Amino acid sequence: MLSLTVISPKQGETYYTAENYYSNEENQANSTWSGKGARSLGLSGQVQGEAFKNLLHGKSPQGDKTLSGRKINPEKHRAGIDLTFSAPKSLSLAALVGSNEALEQAHRTAVARTLAVIEERYAQTRVRTEEGRKAIATGNLIVAQFHHDTSREKDPQLHTHCVVINATQRPDGRWQSLHNDVLFKQQKLLGMIYQNELAVEVQRLGYAVEPRANGQFELQGYRPEDLETFSKRREQILAAVGEQATAQERELATLMTRAPKGKEIPREELRAYWQAQADVLHLEHPQPQALDWQSDPKRSVRAGLNHCSEREAVFRREQVERFALENHLGQQFFEELQQTLDADPEVIHTYDQRLTTQTAVLRELETIRTVLEGRGQVGEIASEDWVAEALENQGLTQGQYEGILLAATTCDRVIAWQGVAGAGKSYALNQIRRIAEAQGYIVRGFAPSAEAAKSLGNSAQIQQTETVAALLCVQPPETPSQFPEIWVVDEAGLLSAKDALALLTKAMEQQARVILVGDTRQLSAVEAGNPFKSLQQAGMATAHLNQSLRQKHQQIKAGVDLIAAGKITEGIHQLKPYIHQVSSEEARSQAIARDYLALTPEERRKTLLLAGTNRERLAITQAIRKSLKSEGQLGQGTLMQRLKAKDLTTVQMEYAHHFQIGDVLIPHASYKRWGLERGQRYEVIAVDVQQNGLTLRAETEPAVQVDPARVRKKSVYRMEEMEVAVGDRLKWTKNHRSPTGVGVGGAYPQDTRLKWTKNQGKQGRRNGQEFEVYGVEDGQVLIRYDSGKTESLSGSELAHLDYALVSTTYGAQGKSAERVIGTLDQHVGRESFYVTVSRVKHDLRLYASENLDRLILRTERSQTNENPRDFLHPSSVENSRIPGILDRPRKKEHRWVNLAQQEL
Repeated sequence: MLSLTVISPKQGETYYTAENYYSNEENQANSTWSGKGARSLGLSGQVQGEAFKNLLHGKSPQGDKTLSGRKINPEKHRAGIDLTFSAPKSLSLAALVGSNEALEQAHRTAVARTLAVIEERYAQTRVRTEEGRKAIATGNLIVAQFHHDTSREKDPQLHTHCVVINATQRPDGRWQSLHNDVLFKQQKLLGMIYQNELAVEVQRLGYAVEPRANGQFELQGYRPEDLETFSKRREQILAAVGEQATAQERELATLMTRAPKGKEIPREELRAYWQAQADVLHLEHPQPQALDWQSDPKRSVRAGLNHCSEREAVFRREQVERFALENHLGQQFFEELQQTLDADPEVIHTYDQRLTTQTAVLRELETIRTVLEGRGQVGEIASEDWVAEALENQGLTQGQYEGILLAATTCDRVIAWQGVAGAGKSYALNQIRRIAEAQGYIVRGFAPSAEAAKSLGNSAQIQQTETVAALLCVQPPETPSQFPEIWVVDEAGLLSAKDALALLTKAMEQQARVILVGDTRQLSAVEAGNPFKSLQQAGMATAHLNQSLRQKHQQIKAGVDLIAAGKITEGIHQLKPYIHQVSSEEARSQAIARDYLALTPEERRKTLLLAGTNRERLAITQAIRKSLKSEGQLGQGTLMQRLKAKDLTTVQMEYAHHFQIGDVLIPHASYKRWGLERGQRYEVIAVDVQQNGLTLRAETEPAVQVDPARVRKKSVYRMEEMEVAVGDRLKWTKNHRSPTGVGVGGAYPQDTRLKWTKNQGKQGRRNGQEFEVYGVEDGQVLIRYDSGKTESLSGSELAHLDYALVSTTYGAQGKSAERVIGTLDQHVGRESFYVTVSRVKHDLRLYASENLDRLILRTERSQTNENPRDFLHPSSVENSRIPGILDRPRKKEHRWVNLAQQEL
């Protein structure tokens, strides 16, 4: 592992010269200078105490002047950073107790390679430019390495302190302080590089490795009790923070539980002490074997690219490298991994030093082409005069009128309505539906979620509504409809690049017209791409509905309108009376609970509670439930096991180490070879990281062993205990269709892929659909929907549910309420802030984790999904050349890759 600590000159003087059992002479013998900056100063070989001390204080090695030539304030001077590389416990045992010097050298080699990466990539300083201060690369560091081999509890622990002096030489020869923010940002990657290089070296020596969590490993051959006996510091740390602590919490515990340095123990006595413990354990050290180790960077690079490109169209190379190292530890040299990534024909380098893929660029271009090909390909639905007459006295805004007019009179197959939150898009859609149906069209509605689709059907009076996912998985009818169709796609800003292309391709095949309705200012898809934005930039016919009708309070309306116009600072200052700083999460939860409970039952029903993260959403929920219990408003309860989806990409689900015992896997297809039935629940009862295997067991069937990479279509959940009480407001978290294939608000053709198992229920429940618990009797939970419909369900039928009192910002997009009470945490961005403040009609109350100035800085940063074409080098693809690509005949995707290689 790798830990980073900023040090003062005093710490540097004392900590690195007498920590081990070494004498001062031995400590010096186990030290070395490294780095191009050290060589530039004439420093090499063992670290000399006087030169080291001078550098810690910002002076030249000789101490005759400051290194930078500037006066230094000794009270504020930062000496440097301690990068401490610690070998796995098993390797420390084999190297130090087993006296294997080759393993100790493997550790030093891995440290040296990681330092070389740090120096090449992340050695930086800050300089003044016309645009302000910015970081520039220097490519040189001054590093004093001190190799130690005991912990403070005198356990064998091979580790190296690499003291990076706070100085680096600029290209013009001047010395300046080191800009180290990037080192802390990339700490996890750098730790993985060290672990990877170490794993490679020990395998080349003939030792097998066992991958562990977080990109770490142990040597094969030691028992758990062997490692625990020699890991007293680890036990102290875990006793302080627990097994589930984060890396940051463990680092803090390491400092807080650190014992004072003891007196030096002679080497012979310490080795005798270790050997006595080994004898009690009957410790047997693993012996090297002839291993057939071969480097395989291509597989790990492709896995990293697929993982990153699933959620982002443009990403940093460090993200690819981290995934590759974590999931393919010790299977390649890091240098080879970098070379393979740079040479991969799928990779395109963007102008801001990030990466995208050929697939992502071609998908975006194909989506644009599909829309452009639909220009002038359909007839108008109605004439402008007919539309004007039909809309007379409907009370429309100018934007609503122009949107309806465009939809009715356009000859383009695909158009868009770009509208601010609360612009009355649903009312306008109702009008275009009325006009279209009068002209013989069938209007169908689609949305990213089932609840949004239901809401679209209700508000726009569209009879047939469904999720986009359901549309894409259904085969078109064998006999085309006799009537032309219009597909209204609501919340189109939430469409991913992949789904948008699939939807538009399907519309073209079925000769359907498409109206994309959404807002690029709001949140974008979970998966990669922002096609709604990309298509508007490419010239798709678009109506703009810019007048918000939602806010009834004038000051709130003024603030929301400013934010919608991109004037974030002015908008936040306008909303200042409604934003209160409460720094701790617990205090924010209590404040929201207090505000909510002060409302009448009728007011509560018209109030939307919002949180930025699921963690804070649950904290607020539990604070409210606790008060409701004390007031007697929540009655008899029962504990249940619910299924919560694990946030894994498709690629992550292929690796066993992303699973834990107790997780639940549900296949989306039957895998006869593995004995898996579609829709059945399988609990993970064993995980074999080495062989990438899972042992699964259904409730009434024998256990089966599977490779998760072979079960490609699946969902993965973790089990969570959840209390459900009479009076609780809950919601479904998964769609449960009826076995006849009837969807939300309408039917679609029968298809074998839509024949649901008995475990999925028969009620046509919608993801996001809310209900209330009105009774708990004899193991059954009695629930009632807002429509008045009731059901009696067992615990197993209630696995896919959650509390509905509080919503995340993402889940609230598309909703509105009389009153909004919510949080603004450190994760807030421009889009999530806009969604939060634009849900409200009359009353707004927000609790922020930071002051107004910090909030403005955060909300000025966009967190929306990006499109690859916006980040390509002008020399790679020029706007004037894009139509040339789009005008070419359609080709299969693998041939498009070759075309893109030529064009890009």
